[in-house]
Amino acid sequence: MTEQEAALRLRILKTAQDQFFSHGFTKVTVDEIANRIGVSKKTIYKFYPSKDELVKAVTETTLKDVEQCCRQIIDDENLGFVDKLQKMMTHAALHISKMGKPLIEDLEKNAPEIWKEISDFRSKRIMEDFGKLLKEGVAKGIFRKDIDRRLILLIYNNVIENVISPEVLTQIPFTASQVYETIIKIFFEGILTGEKPVKYLPKKIVERSFKKGKK
Repeated sequence: MTEQEAALRLRILKTAQDQFFSHGFTKVTVDEIANRIGVSKKTIYKFYPSKDELVKAVTETTLKDVEQCCRQIIDDENLGFVDKLQKMMTHAALHISKMGKPLIEDLEKNAPEIWKEISDFRSKRIMEDFGKLLKEGVAKGIFRKDIDRRLILLIYNNVIENVISPEVLTQIPFTASQVYETIIKIFFEGILTGEKPVKYLPKKIVERSFKKGKK
């Protein structure tokens, strides 16, 4: 493949990505993508034999970009723990926001195998990348040591998977990014104001905390 062909292939992919993210993929035709680029539909089929192949390529490229960025953040020795965590959350929210409701709903309804691939990828990244940060946070005393990390990851993963879903997103007036950011805020900061929160906690937790403080 020549440099010119590689550049054209990338333009096709980026244009398709923009259109799919904005409108979903069932409402976007190959003709529309071709017209936006200024090429024939035949030219697009030269690189991507069908729209299904184009959807798969867009998905694979998006997931690779997310994985690469997450890996760079995790491995960046110049970033402190809090900065890594913040960048990871911002990056995840950004990519979820880009996909948009139309595409998320479209994938689950009309391309369940691709949606499953995205869900599996998200779960893997949570378990590996967030799990690594969680372990580091516990070691540095930022996160509590008395709660099993596996349980934290399980809760976090299930909340993300079940709340940021087509069924939920189509019923609420919030973007996926807004939902994600709220989940993170509640997960790390809680919903109590901090003003005498003890009286609102279950008695057993209060007693356990009191005994622990006396040791």
